[in-house]
Amino acid sequence: MAGAGSGKTRVITYRIAYLIAERNVAPWNILAVTFTNKAADEMRDRVARLLAERAGGVTIGTFHRTCAEMLRRNAAQAGLDRNFPIFDAADQLAVVRTALKDLGLTPTQVSPTAARAGISRAKDELRTHFEYAEYAEGHIQEMIARIYRRYEQLLTESGGLDFGDLIVRAVNLLRDSPDVLDYYRNRFRFVMVDEYQDTNRAQYLLVRELCKLHRNLCVVGDDDQSIYGWRGADIRNLLEFENEYTDAKVVKLEQNYRSTEMILEAAHGVVSPLPGRKPKKLWTARDGGDDIRVVEAYDEEDEARRVLKELRAVGSDGVRRGDVAIMYRTNAQSRPFEEAFVRAGVAYQLVGATEFYQRREIKDLLAYLRCVANPRDSVSFGRIANVPARGIGAKTLDELARWASWRSMAPGEAVRLLSQESESDLSTRAARVLTPLGRLLTRLDEAASATSLPAFIQLVYRESGYEALLNEDEDRGEERIDNVIELVAASTRYVGLPPAEAMTAFLQDVSLVSDVDRMRADGDAVTLITLHAAKGLEFRKVFIVGFEEELCPHIRSFTDPAQMEEERRLAYVGMTRAIDSLVFTYSRYRGGWGSSSRLASRFLSDIPDELLDRDRKPARDSQRYGWIGVENTVRDRQGAEPVASMERTFTDGARVRHSIFGEGIVVTGKVGPGGEEVSVAFKTEGLKLLSVAFANLERI
Repeated sequence: MAGAGSGKTRVITYRIAYLIAERNVAPWNILAVTFTNKAADEMRDRVARLLAERAGGVTIGTFHRTCAEMLRRNAAQAGLDRNFPIFDAADQLAVVRTALKDLGLTPTQVSPTAARAGISRAKDELRTHFEYAEYAEGHIQEMIARIYRRYEQLLTESGGLDFGDLIVRAVNLLRDSPDVLDYYRNRFRFVMVDEYQDTNRAQYLLVRELCKLHRNLCVVGDDDQSIYGWRGADIRNLLEFENEYTDAKVVKLEQNYRSTEMILEAAHGVVSPLPGRKPKKLWTARDGGDDIRVVEAYDEEDEARRVLKELRAVGSDGVRRGDVAIMYRTNAQSRPFEEAFVRAGVAYQLVGATEFYQRREIKDLLAYLRCVANPRDSVSFGRIANVPARGIGAKTLDELARWASWRSMAPGEAVRLLSQESESDLSTRAARVLTPLGRLLTRLDEAASATSLPAFIQLVYRESGYEALLNEDEDRGEERIDNVIELVAASTRYVGLPPAEAMTAFLQDVSLVSDVDRMRADGDAVTLITLHAAKGLEFRKVFIVGFEEELCPHIRSFTDPAQMEEERRLAYVGMTRAIDSLVFTYSRYRGGWGSSSRLASRFLSDIPDELLDRDRKPARDSQRYGWIGVENTVRDRQGAEPVASMERTFTDGARVRHSIFGEGIVVTGKVGPGGEEVSVAFKTEGLKLLSVAFANLERI
């Protein structure tokens, strides 16, 4: 049980070194898995520094990469082509949209994003489309069940796997192939799992299958940092570990080597109310530290200006801008900060924006490579068929799909066959525009087996017509060409492998890259990042912005206790990323969805007041926002300041009535220098922030 900043990675790396150096365990008998390439690379580098050449042979990687390699090694037993493509999130969404179209459904009936999330969650739980359909509740889930079934058919036709399939198919491989299971149980006799609280059911079962006999399993985790329940992580895997492995030895790591005492005290205040958490309290040898600042802004633009003002002072205390992170609950919150930084000429990196491998020209060229690596990949074929434009429209592709289906072929295979036949029963126009594409793919097939990967990418770039396309792009052509050059440079890492093997390895690696993996760690740029993405990172100075009701905690958690608990853990994760300095900011008013007027996050009330340095500025005229007198200090008729009672009149959950807004329920509230303020959820008007002294609320 390892708290934030207590050395989780160090524990695993030193355990690996100890097993090899002191217990004479063979390196190839050790498996260590984690969740990001960045974490795996760091672990691999640390082991290499400890063991030098003796580190060779240790398997260290992410769950997805480990399973992908397991499936490629045993492709025949898994019923797969060894060169199966891996569909990333964008590819999965494209397949879902195709499934919707095939079923005659529209995005207004079922959101493609929601359908993809439902399918991914089902796979995390090892539920097939048959099982999902059996337990579907309500009209939406019934439609997703239909989409799931068609989605699986499309993946099968393409011979590809999505991220969830990598784990599911690996578990099924171990269950269905006793010889494969015996091989991996004998090979991986010591298994270590980092961030175990983030494992889902499929990952849990994979680990259990591998360790069932030798039981040499070491997991490291922290229930206080379980923040991925929304994507399938099951905290019970960690909390119930001792029940399943009754002979397990539990070691608590409670010394924090990262943050100041003030930051740890504040973080403990936020996380300690969680029910069912494992008892632990982080401590540090670092005494004191700066007070934690709380900055109240007028609106999101003012919030960005205040953060920018503080950043201008960075450097005088030895902190670089690259040591600073601005964290927020949702990606959309980055906008005012980006705009302020651009105007001020402040360099920043945006983690979670359109990443390199998701850019259009990169996705297009990778799709060409995937079509060559696996001619049955109909998803990638659909992407490149008319890119650059060749006059191949939807009707032509439908005609090709029917022609291919009659021959039990994928469209990519059929178009190659078409280019070799003198006659076909396709329409004249379809044959005329498809034949050159088939000839292009055939030429690329021949070149792929005898050309280095960097040279092959350049060949695809020229022969496909993509080079001419970008040269004609007057607006962004130069930038997009630079991206292609960067892609070629990235592929040079694979020149030592045979061409076919190099392409397979390259395509697998780029499919498994995450946002955080591409984060720069050595620049002088401020990092803009979500709280979820910041897990596992650390910065000398951290701003947690938008720390207010409806954002952190998010409004979706207000009616779900489990989600509210996860929001509390998310705030804890953000706080414990800070090494020396932590600043919370929130706005009194905010545009967009939800209430225009806001309250500071309820989590601030869990932090001891003596740890906080509050910076409050008078807001502007609040009446223009329809907010009822919250900022004006309540005075009596003689102008004297009344003595405010610290007792709340309306407790959380109280039912009230307002003369204008109607009936509602008190969500939260506080008593401050301006009197009592309550946030009320009204049936018709949504969430409103009211001053009790002026609102004339009536208790129901």
